[in-house]
Amino acid sequence: MPAPDANNIRRQESADRLSLHAPGYSASLAHIRDTVTDIARRTGFPEDEVAKIEMAVGEACENVVEHAYAPGKKWYSHTDPELRLEIRREDDKLVIEIHDHGSHFDLANYQPPPIEEGIRCRRTGGFGLAIIRQFMDEVQFTSRAETGNTLRLVKYLKKS
Repeated sequence: MPAPDANNIRRQESADRLSLHAPGYSASLAHIRDTVTDIARRTGFPEDEVAKIEMAVGEACENVVEHAYAPGKKWYSHTDPELRLEIRREDDKLVIEIHDHGSHFDLANYQPPPIEEGIRCRRTGGFGLAIIRQFMDEVQFTSRAETGNTLRLVKYLKKS
């Protein structure tokens, strides 16, 4: 798969919002993580919370690349795979929406394997959703044939 370059990743930023459009390939993930880290720091999150936000968004985007855009899957659109992130600060929270047009995922009925079993069996994958749910304050997912998938992640900025 082609690696993204600066010309393939589009960024539009205002005082309170950032839109990022990146190719839906693993080569885009480092740029997405760096962008989210920068915004979380500028928003005022302490470093331990910045790391959690970065990991949650990274896991979410990696899941899209690995599963929603997997070879042989039916996509909502016949365009190239793309990740679209909308990141904004709303009062005391950071809202990150990740949009894709990859294959449908039924989060409501997904039963992740037990973490303890995975650790005991030394499994290296399958922990992404548990990490996302543990590190973010709100996690919501919608999937519609007309618009594709949207994962909404929220992290509250706690007062010191």
